[in-house]
Amino acid sequence: MTSNRPHGGRPAGAGVIRLFDLIIDAGAVLAAVLLIAVMLATTIKVVFRYGLREGLIGVDQISGTMLLYITFLGAAWVLRRDEHVTIDLLVNALRPSVRRRLLVVSSILGALVCLIVAVFGTVEVISSLKHGVRIPAELEIPRAINLVVIPLGCLCLGLQFIRRAWHAARPTEPARDPPAAVGE
Repeated sequence: MTSNRPHGGRPAGAGVIRLFDLIIDAGAVLAAVLLIAVMLATTIKVVFRYGLREGLIGVDQISGTMLLYITFLGAAWVLRRDEHVTIDLLVNALRPSVRRRLLVVSSILGALVCLIVAVFGTVEVISSLKHGVRIPAELEIPRAINLVVIPLGCLCLGLQFIRRAWHAARPTEPARDPPAAVGE
C-alpha cells in the first residue's frame, strides 16, 4: 500500500504550513514586544512630563505606529487560536451542521476582504515609496512605514481564514472505539 504522505508520514504541504505557523508566531511575539515598548514609552513620557517638566517629542506618534503594528501582527495568531470576538449566544443556538456551514462562509468572506485589503494595501505602499510620501507630524517618517504592516497582516489573516474554512468544511471522522486490550 502506498501513502500519499511524503517525508515520513507527514501530509503534503506540512512544511509550508509549519513555516506559515512560524511566521504567525513571530508576528505575535513581535506584537507582544511592541506592546511592552508602548507601555514603557508611555510611562517614560509621563515621568518626563510630570516629574521633570520636559516633553518628549514623537512618543505619541511612534506609539500610534506601534499600536497599528500590534493589531496587524497579532490578528492571524488570534484567529488561529480561535479567540476573535464572536456572538456565542447566536452561534451556540444553531445546529452543529448550520454552525459549521456558517463558519465556512464567514471564513471565506473574511479571507476575501483580507486579501482585497492586502492587494490594495500593497499598491498603496508601493505608491507611497515611489512618490516619497512622508507623514507631516512631529517626526516626518515615510508613510510606507505605517502602511506596510497592513497588507502583510491582512495577507496572513486572509490565509488563516482560508485555513479555518478548509478545516471547518472537511467532514469530521466518526469516533472510533479504542482497540481492545489484550486478554479481553
